[in-house]
Amino acid sequence: MRPVAGGRGSGLRVRVAPGSRFPLQVLRADGVPEFPLTVFADALRYMLSPGSAYAYVREVVVFANWASQDCVPVAQGWRLYGEPREVRSLVQQYLTKVGECRVTRRPDTLGIRVVYVNAGDGTRINVRLLLAALKRLYEILGDSDLYAFPNPLVHAEARRAIAEFRRGSRAAMVAWAGRPTMPPSSGIDPPEDIRLSENYFRLVRREWQPRSIDDPEFPSRVYAAGERFGWALREVCVARTLLESGARISEVLDLTAADWAVSSFGNHFSARSKGSFGQRVKTLVISNPTAKLFRRYFDQCRRFPVEEPLTVSALGRIQKRDPEQLPRIRIFLTQRGTPMTAGLFRDHYWRPALRAAGIEADPHTCRHWFVTNAMRHMEKAARGEADLARHKQELIQYMAWRSGERTLKAYEHLERGRSFAMRLQTIHREMGKRERRTAKELAKGAGNTVASPGGGRDLAFLLGDDDEG
Repeated sequence: MRPVAGGRGSGLRVRVAPGSRFPLQVLRADGVPEFPLTVFADALRYMLSPGSAYAYVREVVVFANWASQDCVPVAQGWRLYGEPREVRSLVQQYLTKVGECRVTRRPDTLGIRVVYVNAGDGTRINVRLLLAALKRLYEILGDSDLYAFPNPLVHAEARRAIAEFRRGSRAAMVAWAGRPTMPPSSGIDPPEDIRLSENYFRLVRREWQPRSIDDPEFPSRVYAAGERFGWALREVCVARTLLESGARISEVLDLTAADWAVSSFGNHFSARSKGSFGQRVKTLVISNPTAKLFRRYFDQCRRFPVEEPLTVSALGRIQKRDPEQLPRIRIFLTQRGTPMTAGLFRDHYWRPALRAAGIEADPHTCRHWFVTNAMRHMEKAARGEADLARHKQELIQYMAWRSGERTLKAYEHLERGRSFAMRLQTIHREMGKRERRTAKELAKGAGNTVASPGGGRDLAFLLGDDDEG
């Protein structure tokens, strides 16, 4: 069972304190701040987005609580702030016992023996996030004189070997071409095809695979499930925005009146993207009927502030009089007037409604459905390869994918597999017809005229070369 981040009386816990000198804190069970981890949390504010900082701190707190309570680390005397050998033993035990990962020790490209972590389908933790958070933790604590040893997540021998390898590589380029190696962005020298890492623990890379949701009725099924569960207008607006815009759930719930004002409170929103540190770098587009639902929700259901609830008309007046107020006005609020969060929406509205309807899908499934549907539409509407390529670039720009070409190719690869699977169904039906026809001919005593099942004509048919109707 995966440990939790901690509540009262269960060890360390994360506390969000807006307006405080330390807005992200780590507290002990007695309410006293855990100083090193609070310093870590405070330093992350200047390095990562607020959501990423919280995720890093939460992952470290879960790990720290486990380390202080599990029988093996306690018996062995392994400490969170201990020397690198202790910390590495802690991490390896956590990965194998809690994460159910397969851990092996073997040489890397440079011959340095490191630990490779293979996260299987049963892995219950975010291994990549955990290792990144711990590496950053010991880096920050070391810089703050709160950790007296070298970073245990960094292999010192690997760091030296990488530096030596790069010095040799540069010297070889100077000897061969009479100049140093140019950066990949210059287009002169190709990027290195050797992936070098200084990390002591290395996650075995697993290629990301998108999900193809080729169900035209999926939105209707979601809306029907929400209606049966009793979704209010707020939940309907969120669900329709997920399906119509292709946005992430966190991006939708982070929308403000300033984001809506870019279209004069119509059907366009500016929005942040993953890794944009809150900067509005893309546009979300919804249908006009959904925009009307937004305005109805804001005017009739979002009753906040209680003494004088805001309306869309009031937003227009604020935009003219004091537009600096708009970024502070979140669109989606709870009944208490606090911002609706992705976790709250997922756990209390989305998941119960869809499970009651027998639908296994999380909010991110809407994003996969949107991309699948968009690609299908582009392929049908394109007048040629150039037109299709232009449409693909427009989709990449709209989705604000940082690795756009690679992401799109992953979807295309999946779609090609589905297309051939559909073709195979047709092939199988034709093969079934042929088998039945053969059986009838054999029953009539005409078996000597039938080709062998392994003959070339059946193989030609399977490969698409058969002209028989």
